[in-house]
Amino acid sequence: MSAKNILLVDDSEIDNFIHETLLKKLDVVGSITVKISGGAALEYLKELRGNTPQFPDIIFLDIRMPVMDGFAFMDAYRQLFPAATKPCRVYMLSSSLDPGDRERAAQYHEVCGFLSKPLAHQPYEDIIGGAAPALR
Repeated sequence: MSAKNILLVDDSEIDNFIHETLLKKLDVVGSITVKISGGAALEYLKELRGNTPQFPDIIFLDIRMPVMDGFAFMDAYRQLFPAATKPCRVYMLSSSLDPGDRERAAQYHEVCGFLSKPLAHQPYEDIIGGAAPALR
């Protein structure tokens, strides 16, 4: 299985550039949308609410962002999409080594993976195909 729509949510332009470039090289991704804040990503998802084919298959979500971190994003995402009509896999990203982040991420059933940044060291084919390292 390949992912048609990817949403990158990260305040780091450098990380977004790296991740977008690597995903494009896989040649299995249809579209990649980049948002540099949790708020901008939520607004984008609200616009897509009735457009299921365009809704992301995968969201790569940075944990450490100003104003709205990844956990605040997930809380708002849950309220907006309590029962998503299209399954969306969320992978939380962090350059932090704080084990509390992984534990907290595991509390969200929508989150299916916790990955270290940058993603250049991750098995992209497994992530896109849904076989990323288990979170729980």
